[in-house]
Amino acid sequence: MGYNKRLATPQKQAGGWTNYSEAVRPFIEAWTDKMVEIWGDRMEQMNIHDTGALSSSLEEGRVSFGDEQIDATFKFLLYGIYVDLGTGNGYTRGNPGDLRILDPAYRLEHGLTNMRKRRPWFNTPWYISVQVMKEKLASIAGDHFVGLFDTLNERERK
Repeated sequence: MGYNKRLATPQKQAGGWTNYSEAVRPFIEAWTDKMVEIWGDRMEQMNIHDTGALSSSLEEGRVSFGDEQIDATFKFLLYGIYVDLGTGNGYTRGNPGDLRILDPAYRLEHGLTNMRKRRPWFNTPWYISVQVMKEKLASIAGDHFVGLFDTLNERERK
């Protein structure tokens, strides 16, 4: 499974696109590396390593910088999302809520003693990190905006 998210869209200025993607490149690259580290740490803290397949499938984000957008892609096994949400085998989309797997008699009959629990290794750190990233990108964009006015002021003085 891959997770692709458009991270930033620079604003157009008179004379063309800013060099925004170059300004944010070091931050975005460090951020994607850090996300993989955070997710790996979360899996370890939450004891999500039955076979180790999920943690070993986690790949560093691939980042592509365009004139108008920045995209990052992360890869990990699909079932990682089910672990995060506490769903999986026996849970299907569109089910009206009558999951036999949740029936105590069915669970006893099939030796299913522990209910599946949500282990939020992915969504919680993702949300928090995206909020931090938005603040940093806004700061970088603000610096570029201020720089634009500094350039205009210099032109007026000449």
